[in-house]
Amino acid sequence: MTDKQYFVGVDVGSTVCKAVAIGSNGNQIASKATLLVMGNPEKAANQSLKKISTFLKIKTKKLKNNAVATGQNGEKISITNKESEITCIGKGAYTLDPDIGVVVDVGSFSMKALKIDEDGKIKDFMMNTRCAAGSGILLELVGEGLELDVSEIADKAFESNNPISISSQCSIFAESEVISYKNEGANLADLLAGVCNSVAGRIYPLARMLDKEAQNIAFTGGVAKNEKVVQNLEERLNLKLIKLPIEPEYIAAYGAAIIARERRGH
Repeated sequence: MTDKQYFVGVDVGSTVCKAVAIGSNGNQIASKATLLVMGNPEKAANQSLKKISTFLKIKTKKLKNNAVATGQNGEKISITNKESEITCIGKGAYTLDPDIGVVVDVGSFSMKALKIDEDGKIKDFMMNTRCAAGSGILLELVGEGLELDVSEIADKAFESNNPISISSQCSIFAESEVISYKNEGANLADLLAGVCNSVAGRIYPLARMLDKEAQNIAFTGGVAKNEKVVQNLEERLNLKLIKLPIEPEYIAAYGAAIIARERRGH
């Protein structure tokens, strides 16, 4: 890019910090960074900005002045400009695809759904941040319990011919249920398919509560990278989810970057 004016969105979640930089012209991502929060949101945010500043060859302080923070830990960092996660997810999704009507976002500890009108405004939204059931932590806990990387779960789950039903409504109890099944000799692929289906089953009502008839639905957040969850959710909704052109975990950070640029009059 020829311009040296960049705008950054920093999405500081419960476990991961995502940052995205865009230029003053166009909506393409110029640079991005991901870091684990590790109990220190400020450090994660600063290191993310530093990685982007090194790549773009621009001072970190200048980037910070053109940044908007969001996410569950967004209020805990020293970036002055803040915006709600719901607004940033909506802005990011709508910018990438103006035909979107509903966005479902699922991270490590929370689920959110928002309805967007034809002008990109948030008409309604719902959040579940009190209970982790259906969020990414279940996949992480199961992965740890079975000594699998989270990225391996979907691949193995696609090998299943007979998914096992996971009945527990709590992530902690569901993890115990999965390990008990494994200790009893259950097929690993069937077990993991059951876990993915369980996550999709908890996401589905959130998507339909906002709009029972919505067809243009996007799935964002880290859990949207699990193709087995995506497949089962599509089966429940009886439609194909919209695939946005950037990785789903960066949508909120991307939206925050767009907002940062708009606030500066670009």
